[in-house]
Amino acid sequence: MKHKKYYPYICSSILLACLLWSPTVLADEDSSGTTALPMPQEIEPPQQITDLSHQVTSQNDVAVTTTEKEGDPDLESQVTLTGENLLKNPQFDQTSPASTTSTDKDKGWSKEAAEGWQVYKDSKQIVGSPQIDASEQQLTMTNEAGKKLRGCVHQTVAINPEKQYLVSFDIETKDKTGQAFVRVIEEIKENNTLKEQRLWLSPMATGTMKKHQEKLYVPKLKVNQIKLELFYETGQGQVIFDNISLREAGDKSSGAIKEVTHSLEERIALSLSKKHLLAIPDYIYQVAAGANQIVRIDNGTVEPLQEGHTLLEVFTKEGQKIADLPLEVTGKDDSEMTALISQWRQMILGADSYSVSNPAMQALNQKLDDSVTKNLNSLVNNQKEAYLWEDLKDFGKSSHMTATYRRLEEMAKQVNSPASKYYQDTALIRLIKDKLAWLHLNYYNPQKDIEGNANWWDYEIGTPRAIVNTLTLLYPYFTQDEIKAQTKSISHFVPDPKQFRSTLVNPFKAIGGNLVDMGRVKIIEALLTQDDVKLKESIEALDTLFEFQRDGSKGEGFYKDGSYIDHTNVAYTGAYGNVLIDGLSQLIPLIQASPMALNAQKLEVIEHWIEKSFFPLLIHGELMDMSRGRSISRENASSRMAALEALRGILRLSQVLPEANKNRIQGQLKSILAFHDKERMLSSLSSYYDINLFEQVLANEVIKLMPMSTNLSVFQNMDKLAYYHTDKDFGIALSMHSNRTLNFEAMNNENTRGWYTGDGMFYLYNHDLTHYSDKYWPTVNPLKMPGTTEAEGKREDVTDDYLKKLTIDYKEKAKEEAGMSTLPSSFVGAIKGDDKTALAAMDFQNWDRTVSAKKAWGIFDDRIVFLGAGIQSTKDQAVSTTIDQRKDNSENPYRLLVNGQEVSLTNDTLEKDHVTSVLLLSQDGKNNIGYLFDKPTTLVFSRQEQSGRWSDINKGSTNKELVTQTFITISQRHQQANDTYAYTLLPNVSQEDFDKARTEASIEVLRNDSDLQILHDHKQDLWTVVNYHDGPQRINDQLTLEKAGLYLYQKVGNVFKLLSKDLLPSD
Repeated sequence: MKHKKYYPYICSSILLACLLWSPTVLADEDSSGTTALPMPQEIEPPQQITDLSHQVTSQNDVAVTTTEKEGDPDLESQVTLTGENLLKNPQFDQTSPASTTSTDKDKGWSKEAAEGWQVYKDSKQIVGSPQIDASEQQLTMTNEAGKKLRGCVHQTVAINPEKQYLVSFDIETKDKTGQAFVRVIEEIKENNTLKEQRLWLSPMATGTMKKHQEKLYVPKLKVNQIKLELFYETGQGQVIFDNISLREAGDKSSGAIKEVTHSLEERIALSLSKKHLLAIPDYIYQVAAGANQIVRIDNGTVEPLQEGHTLLEVFTKEGQKIADLPLEVTGKDDSEMTALISQWRQMILGADSYSVSNPAMQALNQKLDDSVTKNLNSLVNNQKEAYLWEDLKDFGKSSHMTATYRRLEEMAKQVNSPASKYYQDTALIRLIKDKLAWLHLNYYNPQKDIEGNANWWDYEIGTPRAIVNTLTLLYPYFTQDEIKAQTKSISHFVPDPKQFRSTLVNPFKAIGGNLVDMGRVKIIEALLTQDDVKLKESIEALDTLFEFQRDGSKGEGFYKDGSYIDHTNVAYTGAYGNVLIDGLSQLIPLIQASPMALNAQKLEVIEHWIEKSFFPLLIHGELMDMSRGRSISRENASSRMAALEALRGILRLSQVLPEANKNRIQGQLKSILAFHDKERMLSSLSSYYDINLFEQVLANEVIKLMPMSTNLSVFQNMDKLAYYHTDKDFGIALSMHSNRTLNFEAMNNENTRGWYTGDGMFYLYNHDLTHYSDKYWPTVNPLKMPGTTEAEGKREDVTDDYLKKLTIDYKEKAKEEAGMSTLPSSFVGAIKGDDKTALAAMDFQNWDRTVSAKKAWGIFDDRIVFLGAGIQSTKDQAVSTTIDQRKDNSENPYRLLVNGQEVSLTNDTLEKDHVTSVLLLSQDGKNNIGYLFDKPTTLVFSRQEQSGRWSDINKGSTNKELVTQTFITISQRHQQANDTYAYTLLPNVSQEDFDKARTEASIEVLRNDSDLQILHDHKQDLWTVVNYHDGPQRINDQLTLEKAGLYLYQKVGNVFKLLSKDLLPSD
């Protein structure tokens, strides 16, 4: 028999509150700018399971090796253990041969079965022959490499729900992917139907590690028995459990709110870099005679003057002497870490950059002062209440916790702002520290769990960022012990800088914007705790950001072609990409000032992002909506605000680039900023650092304007195309999707009507700078997006309630049933010849597969050709192609000319036959839009007032106001099988040039059917071919194609020169 391990249980009467209390706590900081898109918080719904067979699986692909490390070794001594181990056979020394009969309770064991324990295996998550065995007087669960197991060993235990319990166990893992842990299930059933359930989880183990784990289990539901499980989450490798213990640890807390208390210091030690807030402000503290040169006391604060020792004499208000406190002042802390903390404080606030003569800075300071005043006036000072503000009273919603911390952080900012009326306000500093201590004591500490309706994001990003930022802002007022006590909570919820949900099942790798937010937590935590190892690990965790995703890999992140994918398969450059560079732009200057500065190759990657991913999407001061996902539905996140958010990050990042590259990028940035009103632009910034940075660039005459040149970007990996034409000063955007990218994303009640925005929607950016940025999305008809071919039937708003309803019937297919889908076809793509020539195609099927079409686009300098062929509908429904749905600007309205004749439009629709040309003629002639049709076509026109609310497309919006805009809509109905369309767009064309173009026919449509779509530009002798099928396809006497794909040729003499091609799979 092997030697067993027995841990002595040391009884103590110390209350659990001693474990949780610390004299001060912390708060948060959001990005130091007006964040149009606080994206990264995707809400993970709480697990709802009815039995073990329905549990959600988890998979961690990488086995992590960890050195042996104890859990919380002091936990046993800080609770009162009042009973024996409640578990049967906790050391697995009572065993019997495993049974193979299906009716035997010991079924599932491999060799020896442990008495009192039963095996559960998730049959849907087993590959191979996993072994669960107790033959070595320990529980061993093993699955071979390349195989899969999910299961547990469990027993039911009687408990008293009014008590609390200490769970402890030894665990050893070897090459374990996925997690291993102890889980407790509480269930309340009514007539054998699950009514309520709660899951409690121990600390997790994964990879290769050996630990003794302890955690306090406090029952929440009124249950008399629980199921305790030794769990092996989906994966492979070996897990060994031993010495399992469940012991009563006294009465559980009543749940009453704990109050923060203070006691007189025993001694005070501080460096010349710190200040000390005296514990009892009602006492009178005096510096001992002759020691005034060492410290001075000002309004309850000890301020060090020079190194030395002295005494503080403490008196009551009545003059009775209470104590002499020894006080020591040590040398100034001028460590590298401290310098970096100061740099971070400058980055998130920038008080050192404040100028009393700067109106934007004055306005920001006044705005923050007003907000602090308002929040101080509404603060609940009664510590027995369960909240600090009435409007943030439900801490069951973890967003209320984060918002509470952020209000305290905002107060800390004003304490640091010399222009603020709260600058160095001792009473406010004391209040912030006390309220942070109260929050730590009651809501955010190492003994808390993420459970119920809580969102992991608040515990792992939102609240921790608030904490480290507030500690940074009030750094001189926190001792190192106080900082370590508070950051221990962060280490509990965020132990791994590369992974989220580490304390929960189904953890996931930190990537993209969320990884950067992780860095803004873990890097600053490492600086505050002076932890070199943690700093190195946290900076190295960012390395994956600088690795381009492989073309066609469907990975999340940046691609060399400029694409950015997030949320698995959504084009998100202008949203999560914004978040990424905004956060990283705050960290990079800090990293570059550390011993772990990024090398030149990584800086080149950053430069590539700026020039290939962001600049092509910035047109006339806007960030193209096709890259912004569901954020288009946010009223305060217009395309112009999103552009400023991106530019803020780009400007910060440019500071660390080589001088020549820095000047070039800042010149391009300066040209984009020229499309913004300076006052409004500066007012969008929320730090003095950023305002100063923008002011410097705008005023720097060395930085020359570098207007955007003609540029055509094909974002193959996110199925988008962007084009800017310098001479005519217009831009276009083409938004497609494929089998690798999603058509649209609706989530968190946002973008509820984004149905067709990825179905070939076409954006035209002319001189109407407010077209998309001024209430476009709540008023546009979402069933008729420009460039799309769709059924005209009504659609359901994709709200959270609608998705929940669909989930009941369709499970994991709910999103697809709601209309969020990828194409079955991979025949989607684009190619370019040069920066003025391109071809794109899309073998399209709509969301419910009832409409299909072969759609293609050809770009020839200042003309864009639209082709559609093989248009089919599998059921009786109205189908049409929307040629345009243009918002009519009342200050520069359009007149409509059809075939050269002006046509008056009313709210009624107007159908006209034999249309060959349409011109939208703006009042000033600068925003003209012309359309030439390849053959006489029947079109439907309308000019209508369209109304909507932001809350219609974003249920989280508080703006219920009905807004109205006028739109001109032009569409072509498809009433026959295999219908087609073909027309050419001429943006910013003069009426005279358009009339010439009507008679020229310089671009000829040679084929437009389900097999081939061929265009010939006679002016340049360019040929574009979309070939949908493999096999010989004769183009002309000199050209035959064998493979499906996109081709672009130029005829030089008698030779067809191939300029570009993309072989796409034939479907």
